[in-house]
Amino acid sequence: MIRLAACLALLPLPLLGEGATITYRCDVGQSTEQTFVFAPQFLDENRMGKVEVTHGDTVATGTMSGDFGPWSWNAGGVISTLLIDGAEGDQIDMLLHALDTNATPPTSTSTHLTCEAPA
Repeated sequence: MIRLAACLALLPLPLLGEGATITYRCDVGQSTEQTFVFAPQFLDENRMGKVEVTHGDTVATGTMSGDFGPWSWNAGGVISTLLIDGAEGDQIDMLLHALDTNATPPTSTSTHLTCEAPA
Protein backbone atom coordinates (compact mmCIF):
# COMPACT_ATOMS: atom_id res chain seq x y z
CA MET A 1 0.00 0.00 0.00
CA ILE A 2 2.89 2.34 0.76
CA ARG A 3 4.37 1.68 -2.69
CA LEU A 4 1.04 2.52 -4.34
CA ALA A 5 0.86 5.77 -2.38
CA ALA A 6 4.43 6.60 -3.43
CA CYS A 7 3.53 5.93 -7.08
CA LEU A 8 0.43 8.12 -6.79
CA ALA A 9 2.54 10.96 -5.43
CA LEU A 10 4.87 10.73 -8.43
CA LEU A 11 2.12 11.12 -11.03
CA PRO A 12 1.00 14.61 -12.01
CA LEU A 13 -2.73 15.29 -11.68
CA PRO A 14 -3.33 15.82 -15.45
CA LEU A 15 -2.15 12.25 -16.01
CA LEU A 16 -5.16 11.00 -14.10
CA GLY A 17 -7.58 12.78 -16.47
CA GLU A 18 -9.67 10.98 -19.09
CA GLY A 19 -7.82 10.14 -22.30
CA ALA A 20 -4.36 11.08 -21.01
CA THR A 21 -1.41 9.34 -22.65
CA ILE A 22 1.03 7.69 -20.23
CA THR A 23 4.71 7.67 -21.23
CA TYR A 24 7.46 5.84 -19.35
CA ARG A 25 11.12 6.41 -20.26
CA CYS A 26 13.10 3.61 -18.70
CA ASP A 27 16.74 2.69 -18.15
CA VAL A 28 17.60 -0.95 -18.62
CA GLY A 29 21.28 -0.52 -17.75
CA GLN A 30 24.40 -0.33 -19.89
CA SER A 31 23.17 2.98 -21.38
CA THR A 32 20.13 1.24 -22.89
CA GLU A 33 16.78 3.03 -22.80
CA GLN A 34 13.26 1.79 -23.55
CA THR A 35 10.18 3.97 -23.95
CA PHE A 36 6.59 2.82 -23.46
CA VAL A 37 3.62 4.96 -24.53
CA PHE A 38 0.08 3.94 -23.56
CA ALA A 39 -2.67 5.83 -25.42
CA PRO A 40 -6.15 4.99 -24.09
CA GLN A 41 -8.64 3.96 -26.79
CA PHE A 42 -11.60 2.85 -24.68
CA LEU A 43 -11.64 2.89 -20.88
CA ASP A 44 -14.41 2.23 -18.39
CA GLU A 45 -15.13 4.33 -15.29
CA ASN A 46 -12.24 2.57 -13.48
CA ARG A 47 -9.86 3.46 -16.36
CA MET A 48 -9.56 -0.18 -17.32
CA GLY A 49 -9.74 -1.15 -20.97
CA LYS A 50 -8.15 -0.93 -24.39
CA VAL A 51 -4.97 1.04 -25.16
CA GLU A 52 -2.60 1.54 -28.07
CA VAL A 53 0.89 0.59 -26.93
CA THR A 54 4.06 1.95 -28.53
CA HIS A 55 7.26 0.24 -27.44
CA GLY A 56 10.24 1.16 -29.57
CA ASP A 57 9.19 0.69 -33.21
CA THR A 58 6.32 -1.63 -32.26
CA VAL A 59 2.70 -0.43 -32.06
CA ALA A 60 0.11 -2.89 -30.74
CA THR A 61 -3.33 -3.00 -29.19
CA GLY A 62 -3.29 -3.87 -25.52
CA THR A 63 -5.07 -3.54 -22.23
CA MET A 64 -4.54 -1.62 -19.03
CA SER A 65 -6.01 -2.40 -15.64
CA GLY A 66 -5.99 1.19 -14.40
CA ASP A 67 -3.60 4.14 -14.39
CA PHE A 68 -1.03 2.09 -12.49
CA GLY A 69 -1.17 -0.99 -14.71
CA PRO A 70 -0.47 -3.62 -15.35
CA TRP A 71 -0.38 -3.06 -19.11
CA SER A 72 -0.37 -6.04 -21.50
CA TRP A 73 -0.05 -6.38 -25.28
CA ASN A 74 0.68 -8.98 -27.95
CA ALA A 75 3.12 -8.05 -30.72
CA GLY A 76 3.64 -10.85 -33.23
CA GLY A 77 3.18 -13.65 -30.73
CA VAL A 78 5.27 -12.06 -27.98
CA ILE A 79 2.94 -11.31 -25.08
CA SER A 80 4.35 -8.50 -22.92
CA THR A 81 3.25 -7.24 -19.53
CA LEU A 82 4.62 -4.13 -17.82
CA LEU A 83 3.96 -3.58 -14.13
CA ILE A 84 5.03 -1.23 -11.37
CA ASP A 85 7.43 -2.84 -8.89
CA GLY A 86 7.89 0.09 -6.49
CA ALA A 87 8.95 3.72 -6.36
CA GLU A 88 11.68 5.74 -4.72
CA GLY A 89 12.33 9.43 -5.17
CA ASP A 90 11.35 10.52 -8.67
CA GLN A 91 11.91 7.08 -10.18
CA ILE A 92 9.63 4.07 -10.58
CA ASP A 93 10.90 0.50 -10.57
CA MET A 94 9.09 -1.59 -13.18
CA LEU A 95 9.16 -5.15 -14.43
CA LEU A 96 8.70 -6.12 -18.10
CA HIS A 97 7.72 -9.75 -18.69
CA ALA A 98 7.77 -11.06 -22.27
CA LEU A 99 6.41 -14.49 -23.22
CA ASP A 100 7.47 -15.58 -26.71
CA THR A 101 4.77 -17.98 -27.92
CA ASN A 102 6.58 -18.40 -31.26
CA ALA A 103 9.35 -20.44 -29.64
CA THR A 104 9.03 -24.16 -28.98
CA PRO A 105 8.71 -24.49 -26.08
CA PRO A 106 7.55 -20.95 -25.33
CA THR A 107 10.22 -18.87 -23.57
CA SER A 108 9.95 -15.92 -21.25
CA THR A 109 12.18 -13.12 -20.07
CA SER A 110 11.86 -10.68 -17.20
CA THR A 111 13.59 -7.31 -17.36
CA HIS A 112 13.90 -4.92 -14.42
CA LEU A 113 13.59 -1.27 -15.43
CA THR A 114 14.11 2.05 -13.68
CA CYS A 115 11.71 4.59 -15.17
CA GLU A 116 11.16 8.32 -14.90
CA ALA A 117 7.81 9.33 -13.47
CA PRO A 118 5.50 10.36 -16.32
CA ALA A 119 5.37 14.11 -16.92
